[in-house]
Amino acid sequence: MNPELRALTRRYVRALQGFLSGRGEAALQEAYDLGREALARGLGVHDLAAIQHRALLTALLAVAPRQEGSRALRAAGKFFIEGMLPFEMSHRRSQEVNAALRDSEERYRNVVETARDVIFTLASDGKVTSLNPVFESMTGWSRADWIGKDFALLVDPDDRERAGELRRAAAGGRAPGVLEVGIRASSGATIPSEIVATVLVRDGRIAGVLGVARDITDRKLAAKALHHLNEGLEAEVKRIAHALHDEAGQLLASVHIGLVEIARDLPSHVARRLEDVRGLLDKIEEQLRHLSHELRPTILDDLGLRPALEFLADGVARRTGLQIVVDGSPGTRLSSTTETVLYRIVQEALTNVTRHAQATRVSIAIERRGRALRCTVRDDGLGFDVPAVLARRGARGLGLIGIQERLHGIGGKLTIVATPGGGTQLVMSVPMEADVADADSSRR
Repeated sequence: MNPELRALTRRYVRALQGFLSGRGEAALQEAYDLGREALARGLGVHDLAAIQHRALLTALLAVAPRQEGSRALRAAGKFFIEGMLPFEMSHRRSQEVNAALRDSEERYRNVVETARDVIFTLASDGKVTSLNPVFESMTGWSRADWIGKDFALLVDPDDRERAGELRRAAAGGRAPGVLEVGIRASSGATIPSEIVATVLVRDGRIAGVLGVARDITDRKLAAKALHHLNEGLEAEVKRIAHALHDEAGQLLASVHIGLVEIARDLPSHVARRLEDVRGLLDKIEEQLRHLSHELRPTILDDLGLRPALEFLADGVARRTGLQIVVDGSPGTRLSSTTETVLYRIVQEALTNVTRHAQATRVSIAIERRGRALRCTVRDDGLGFDVPAVLARRGARGLGLIGIQERLHGIGGKLTIVATPGGGTQLVMSVPMEADVADADSSRR
């Protein structure tokens, strides 16, 4: 017996002797406390039984008459039970915890097994450790074939560098966030997927990655359809704008010529009244010109994004009294699609400012950052609660959802920085690589 057990045995013997000599509840409380101490020290039931056995032998040796020994045995039984109570309570708590754990595991298993998305776990080295059944229906692969294999092999080769962020994030102890990658199916097709992942921690140590992969084929098809719809709408808007600018302009020019000819044959006082009519026609012509430019400014097609935004800002400033400044330049012509998208987004942003922001100043900045173009619209207005506005369904979130959809169609991203009372900043970022070549070919 080690010194720790010997010391505890001596204390147990003294407590038992005290109980047998009539100390009553105080001795029983001491037995309970000794049981708790034994449990806290990591001793087991067998250790406590050995202590009790030695204590009983010691106590019985001190009792001479046989009748007295029988009474001591009965009393010691009660004492021993009191000492075992902490172990009994601990055992019951363990059973309750284990039952709750089993119940939790069962619920988790049911969620994983019946989920509509692929739920997977990866080890720290990127090897697949688990996959739920929907993986098989989504990809056509057998789960057993991929357990223990590198997750990167499941990803389309063009996206493997991006998918490597899962492993790098796990190694760094940070959440990888949301990734869009193509998942290879057994048929050879590539399934566009959105992966939401988090670091998997076991016993306080990073054990890998827990991820959820969703098939976003329908979303991609819807985005493509929306992109084609926007292009069709832009073509129709362009046709209407040119009709207003060219055809209506020609008709008004003909009216002007006709009025001049009529004025020659009229008395001077009547001719002066026709001059007033011509003045009204000039205002109509000016309004039609501005309307056609706002629908689809020819300056956007002819000169590019910066001059078109300056023209837009000038018109909005004159109508509303806002001070609007345009700075920067893309440095080169963008594709017609990208220029149109950015123009429409800035147009929508200025509409939001005039309707909701109560601002006095707006700045529009365009700058080239590496392989991306960044366009920022900042105002000094009231600002707003971004999550609350984006959650609106009927109002469509001040057009922000539409802005996001337009940007998504050209591979762009939107960042919104706004606080109630602190103004608003919209930051649009679009890739430049494909635009330069596309811009040249689209204008030949």
